[in-house]
Amino acid sequence: MKYNVILNTELMTTVSFGQSDEQFTYDPYPITQTGQKLDLTYSQCHLQPERILLNFELVHPVLREHAKAYIADACKRYSNESLGNHFKLLAGFRFNDDLVAGEEITICIEDQMRQLMQSNIGSSRKSALRLIYGWFVDENFPFFDEDFFDLYLDVLKFGSDEGKGKDVLMLIPNRGPLTIREEKLFKQAIKSTDIKALSIFELQGMVGLKIGQVLGARDTQVVRLQFKDIHVSDKGGISLSVPRAKQRGYKNNQLKKNRPITKTLYNLLIELKTRYEQMVSNSITPDWFILVTLKNSGRPINQRLTRALFQTRRLAFERVMDLGFKVTNRRLRKTFCTKLIARGTPLKVVAELMDHSDLQQLEVYYRHTHHVARKLNDVLKTEAAEILDVFQGKVVTPEQVSQQGQHIFAPAKDQSLHLIGSCGSATPCSLNPPLSCYGCSSLEAFEDADHKAVVELFVEETKNRFGENHAIEILQHDDFLKATRFVQMLENGEI
Repeated sequence: MKYNVILNTELMTTVSFGQSDEQFTYDPYPITQTGQKLDLTYSQCHLQPERILLNFELVHPVLREHAKAYIADACKRYSNESLGNHFKLLAGFRFNDDLVAGEEITICIEDQMRQLMQSNIGSSRKSALRLIYGWFVDENFPFFDEDFFDLYLDVLKFGSDEGKGKDVLMLIPNRGPLTIREEKLFKQAIKSTDIKALSIFELQGMVGLKIGQVLGARDTQVVRLQFKDIHVSDKGGISLSVPRAKQRGYKNNQLKKNRPITKTLYNLLIELKTRYEQMVSNSITPDWFILVTLKNSGRPINQRLTRALFQTRRLAFERVMDLGFKVTNRRLRKTFCTKLIARGTPLKVVAELMDHSDLQQLEVYYRHTHHVARKLNDVLKTEAAEILDVFQGKVVTPEQVSQQGQHIFAPAKDQSLHLIGSCGSATPCSLNPPLSCYGCSSLEAFEDADHKAVVELFVEETKNRFGENHAIEILQHDDFLKATRFVQMLENGEI
């Protein structure tokens, strides 16, 4: 892997990798917590006053500039002793000299990370490795894969040497797949958006997120899309040729996969193209990037957005939606993939859609989905409470029913039928009782019935009949959520 280091006039070091478009920038003269000014243009430096040596010649050339970039940022946040320990971990990575393609380097790093996480090294070192890998992911550095971090490293349990730390799995806000509530709010916000009223920045952000929702595309793929990648078949089918996500050497860097898209996304793309043409007072050519840069004058030029600028566009549209939580292409990708697996999609199909050549990588999605499936009851309780605020029916005694003879029965664990209430409607039911009754305004639920046992039985039977990976999707249906919310409100004395 060849790379070029350029020191520009703004005293920022830019690193480019061979003939690839991957690059990153860092400050070669950072100030440490102790006030020391480091000079990372040299091959080594000492951290004062401890005189801790950072010899960058000890780091393999593949990660040497990565290590300098990490030190440039971390020296402002960590003590010199911690910096020294982190540097030793980076110097511990080994690579064969015949590695050329970026994907080969990525896989090599992941293999070493797995070995380290499964070894008997201390939990503090494992935690530091996870922290370093996560930093490279968050800063969009090449060779560090966000899926590997989010769905393997970040949910890995290994305890702590000091009896504290990340000992348990926890939900991290704005990082994982969208929750049921978040996904519904996001879809509603997209649907209700007045596209004509959006600024060009906001429209670009909306298009970027919509591509992520429909295709599960990474931001690195979105910014490389061009209008010539949009295809409409003779039969009216619409598709988008999506660039491969990872480096595979210069010869393979232009490979694309044709993916079907929705009519809604297609209309958004055409709206954005029309907006560009209005701004330049001319038709644009097919080689224009879908997300282009705008000059200070506001005139668009055919230069694709950097990943940093793409984030500003996303944030612009995020402010329009005003959801109270973050929606990123990273989260939408995890939502897309988790839903595929929840529906029982074969591993090879998911690998193809997610642009993974290593099937082992996709196993982290399956483990993540099964972990969520084991928490289905908790998901039902928390999500249902946020979605459904009011029970539409009423709770009565058997003597208070409005329609005699319209009793509602539900199965119990002993295989007998359990009388849960009465239907107050005078018209034939078009729903799917008894589960759907809990969300119906005509339900007259008996106050002495064991509604909790009824709902729990439905949940248990769904998991047993369809398997956890299918059940996680089925149990997100409104009928289950409404039934669970009814039980919760009844137990809390809200109805």
